[in-house]
Amino acid sequence: MRSSILLASALAMGALASPKPTRRKGNRIVTETELVILTVTVTVTEGYPEPPASSVYISTTPQEPAPTEASSVPAAPPSSTTTPTPAPVPSPEPEPTSFELVSSLIPTSTPSVETQPGPDPEPTSAEATKPSSSTTQASVPTISAGSHISGADQAYLSSGPDYQAAVLYHHNVARANHGAAPLTWDADCEAAALLAAKTCIFEHYIPDGVRQGQNLFTVSGEAFNVTAGITESWYKGELEPMMPYFGQNDIPDDVFHSVGHLTQMVWKDTTKVGCVSLDCGANMIVGGVSSTLNKYTVCNYAAPGNVAGGYAENVAAPISTTNLGSWAD
Repeated sequence: MRSSILLASALAMGALASPKPTRRKGNRIVTETELVILTVTVTVTEGYPEPPASSVYISTTPQEPAPTEASSVPAAPPSSTTTPTPAPVPSPEPEPTSFELVSSLIPTSTPSVETQPGPDPEPTSAEATKPSSSTTQASVPTISAGSHISGADQAYLSSGPDYQAAVLYHHNVARANHGAAPLTWDADCEAAALLAAKTCIFEHYIPDGVRQGQNLFTVSGEAFNVTAGITESWYKGELEPMMPYFGQNDIPDDVFHSVGHLTQMVWKDTTKVGCVSLDCGANMIVGGVSSTLNKYTVCNYAAPGNVAGGYAENVAAPISTTNLGSWAD
C-alpha cells in the first residue's frame, strides 16, 4: 500500500555574501538568485521505516542569473535543488511525514572539467548490492573507513566512519545506475564543506581558488536524515524531471532548478566527495532569517560537475528507473 504525503516546501536562495555560482557572459560576470515557494507531493511505500519527522525546505541556485555584481568564483551552469518526488520502488521507500529538507547546490564555472588534486583518500572497498529488477547495476561504494550498515539508524548519522560509508553508499548506488564510477571520500572536499557548514547560513560558500561543486540541505527535528536527503531528494526527487534531458549537452535554465543535485551526484568526471553535517542550534539562518531547520549538511565534489556543455558526456541515462533504492538501504 502506498500513501501520498504533502510537504510544504519553501525554496529560497538569497543573495550570497560569499563566493557564489557565477557565469561569464562576454567580459562581464553575472550572478543569479531566486526565490520560489512550492508544495511537493511525495508518494511512499508502506511497510518500511520513514525518516524521522522534520520539515522540507529546498533552495536552489538558478542557472541563468540576473546580472549583478559577481563574486570571485566564476562558475558555469548553476546548480539546483530538488524536491522529493515519488519513486515507487520494489525496495524500502521512506515515508517522510513532514520531512523538512532544504537543498541547494553550486555549479562550476570552467567549461572544461579537470580533477582537482588533493590528498587521495584511503579507500577500502565495500560492495553494496542494490535491488535490481530487470537490470544489473554496478557495485557501489568505496569507503574510507567503516562499512556501510543499512537501516533506519542512518537517519541519525552525522560524522565518523559510518557516516562516511553511508554518504558514499548512497551516492555510489545512484552513480552505478548511470554508469559512473564510485566516488571516494576526500579530505579536501570535507575541509571545504566544513567551512561552509560552520557559517550556519544556508548559502553556498566555496573559498577562492577552490574548484569544487557543492550540494546543500538542512532539516529540522532530531535527525540529520542525510541519506534521505541524498537518495530521496537529490536523486529520486530529481530523476523524473531529468528524464527528457539525458543526452543533451545542456539543460534549460528553468529545468536546471529541478535536476542540478542529481546531475552533480552522477557527474562522471567527479571522482571525490566530502560532506559535513552540523547541528547549528539557534544559529541557523535560512533565507536571511533565523530558522529551526538547523541540522545542516554540506557536500563538496571534485572535480565539480554541472559544467556548461558537458551534460551529455557526463550524465548518462539511468539503467533502471524503478530500482532506485531507499534512504534506509
